[in-house]
Amino acid sequence: MSRRHSSIEFLGGLLAAVVGLTAAVWGSARGWSSPDVFLAVALSWSGYLFAHRGATGRFVDAPGTGEDPNVPASRTKRLGVVAAGLCMALAFPVGIHALVADSVLLLGAAATAFVGGYASGHWLLTGTAL
Repeated sequence: MSRRHSSIEFLGGLLAAVVGLTAAVWGSARGWSSPDVFLAVALSWSGYLFAHRGATGRFVDAPGTGEDPNVPASRTKRLGVVAAGLCMALAFPVGIHALVADSVLLLGAAATAFVGGYASGHWLLTGTAL
């Protein structure tokens, strides 16, 4: 199992995941065709997979990996996990507001909050960003 780390692949993949997620939600709300929305979703998931490979050296985890994450012993880390979860949860109402306000930039911020909250919480629970 490879454990190579590539910051460029990790950060570029996260960026593609955020852009794809933003485009998929924006396009769905704006009446894009199904194939166009599918391409945006495919970009988002492909970005996630490349970010995962940049962080772990693998596109997907080996069987049995991450099935039992440890709850951090540190109170600070436990609070960080809660904060990361809240960040992910708050991304939804912010994203809905962004659609109502017709703001693709705010929608991008909501997508960034969701992906960033996920990566932060994962790191605090497992020691790897993805």
